[in-house]
Amino acid sequence: MRSRDEQERNSRASWFRQYVIGLGLGLVSAVYGIIALLTRNSFLPGLKGGSHTVKGPHGVAVAIVYLAGGLFLIFRFFVDPRCHARHSRAEVYLAENLLLILLIAAAVYVLLSVGTAG
Repeated sequence: MRSRDEQERNSRASWFRQYVIGLGLGLVSAVYGIIALLTRNSFLPGLKGGSHTVKGPHGVAVAIVYLAGGLFLIFRFFVDPRCHARHSRAEVYLAENLLLILLIAAAVYVLLSVGTAG
């Protein structure tokens, strides 16, 4: 049996993960990704030179990274804890894995084509 303090600590940590990381950070990142997709301009810190803005197809790829990352955070920390049925949990895991694959593929494309990694 868990102690009362341990249960309180877990509930506070669970609340922080679900609402601050999952819903808050996930929504901010996903909304920025949508805005960046529409404008085809994205912010990428760490670029050489004076501008941290990536435009055109590379900007779209960075926007996809922001969008996929935000959606992954929402699914992983906000939606997943609310799934109780086994069937819906499998669908959430599938969505999480597809979002991770998309995030990794877009990030690799950006890093190799913009020149930050190569």
